[in-house]
Amino acid sequence: MRAIQFPKTLVAGLLLSAPAVTSLSIPILNPFYQHILNPPNHEICPLAPKIPSPDDGLLSGQRFVEDTTIRSQQAHRLSKAVQVPTTITDYMKDPYDPGFTHFVEFHDLLKDLFPLTHKKAKPIPINRLGLVYTLKGTDPTLKPLLFTAHQDVVPINDPNDWTHPPFAGHFDGTWLWGRGASDCKNVLIGLLSVIEDLLAQKWTPTRTVILAFGFDEESHGFLGAGAIASFLEEKYGKDSFEFVLDEGGMGLETLSTPSSSSRGNGEEGDDGVVYALPGVGEKGSIDIVLTLSVPGGHSSIPPPHTGIGIVSEIIYRLEKEDLFSPKLEETHPSRRKLECQVRHSPGSVEPWLAGALSSTDQVGTAEKLAQSRGDKFRYILQTSQAADIFNGGVKSNALPEHISALVNYRIALHQTPAEVQFRAVKIITPIVEKYNLSLSAFPENPGEEEGKPNHLTLSTLSGALSPAPVSPTETGKDAVWTRFAGVTRSVFESVPSLKGKTVVVSGDIMTGNTDTRFYWNLSRNIYRWSPSRAGGALNIHTVDERVAIDVHLEAMALYYDLIRAFDAWDGSDDSRSVETVQNLDL
Repeated sequence: MRAIQFPKTLVAGLLLSAPAVTSLSIPILNPFYQHILNPPNHEICPLAPKIPSPDDGLLSGQRFVEDTTIRSQQAHRLSKAVQVPTTITDYMKDPYDPGFTHFVEFHDLLKDLFPLTHKKAKPIPINRLGLVYTLKGTDPTLKPLLFTAHQDVVPINDPNDWTHPPFAGHFDGTWLWGRGASDCKNVLIGLLSVIEDLLAQKWTPTRTVILAFGFDEESHGFLGAGAIASFLEEKYGKDSFEFVLDEGGMGLETLSTPSSSSRGNGEEGDDGVVYALPGVGEKGSIDIVLTLSVPGGHSSIPPPHTGIGIVSEIIYRLEKEDLFSPKLEETHPSRRKLECQVRHSPGSVEPWLAGALSSTDQVGTAEKLAQSRGDKFRYILQTSQAADIFNGGVKSNALPEHISALVNYRIALHQTPAEVQFRAVKIITPIVEKYNLSLSAFPENPGEEEGKPNHLTLSTLSGALSPAPVSPTETGKDAVWTRFAGVTRSVFESVPSLKGKTVVVSGDIMTGNTDTRFYWNLSRNIYRWSPSRAGGALNIHTVDERVAIDVHLEAMALYYDLIRAFDAWDGSDDSRSVETVQNLDL
């Protein structure tokens, strides 16, 4: 048996607990959730009071969704932005890398498109390519607002697969096509367009507003948002922002009627309720890299198991054994979302949902929900595992000497990176022993271990990220969230596409990560949300990415009214109680 090396930091964190799902029956332990259907004083999922537009002399935000001139202007602006191919790979680690040349071109474009913003809020370059725009408020006692987006986009595989060239910025009258159209140049262009519009109206902010645009979010964000976060924390301090709003979230969704297990028709619900779902938390993440070195030689005299075969066996076992379980803890944001659905859309949810939410079997409840609602919901509650990269071999008649693979994990709120690492070591160790290999598990300097004969090294690509802190979403208790939700209701209950609908604002978590991973110290109220209606932003990270221009305009209306609603707000509660608003609205 060969030696197996473990770093002390990993050994200290091995606290793996993976409860098995032994039953999908959900015991009902108390009648609490009967209150969802008949809630005294509406204490379950109260609606935030709508926030009327302030008397600030500014034009209405409804212009963005009604004015055809603005519509044409935004199609032009977003098209021009998409035409600049600001792609990034995982291995661009220097802001002066020639691969970043197009970002300089992009900056020049922004100057041309938004001259007032660049005159009155000239951006500060951070780490060469990061951009921080500051519109200084007249009242320094008010915490600033921070709006963020990223300039970079993921690369294209084969442009011939696209309906329209990926960097043409084609607009067909409804959809704006191209890489970055919905992730997330739509957000960046929307924010700058709103600021340009406000400045054109001679607006002077009371509360400071900051726009921060990183340039490597698609490659973990260390160069862009990482440097910007340090700059902002040094300048303003910890917990110095009223809220942070970035891209992401689950958009605005109409609840789909559950399938055969509940009502049987699988059709979309039509109860007049739309759920606005900003991300108020994120799963953690870790990339585990397997690097195996074995003797080479001529392929006509192979060993019983080549290096590729051994690494393949490892991946097979990782995908087969000791699988992760979903869990719906009391503090998970999805629980509040589910409560809202039972309260406001009782005819469109599983008939057993209210009872399931009262169970203490958090794993069984989560598994039943995952089976009912599919993998999209499952991976909100469960750690995911995906083998994404596999490299080995250079010639058809030469045995590979160095084989590597990368397995990506998105870590559920109830788990930690250390648990995922320990699970990998536990599964891989018997295979290492079987083939008489030595193993270094997550050494501090993996490069020193790689290359040894008959040796496997486990390392991480960019360290590990724990699940994000969850922002508060208690309507009527957290003043910032209540006001944010109230503005959201006012905007989206007024846009033509949702007129007559009730908008319920409830946070959820993101299965991916955004640049906010670096902004945790800046505010307890962090929202990740590209506010698009379901079906309005398609094919992010794949062929035929596109966004409906009307969805882009609706997001601008939200940004505009958020800035106005928070501009002179002193943090006090709305004069009407949430309970009173419930009686008015329902």
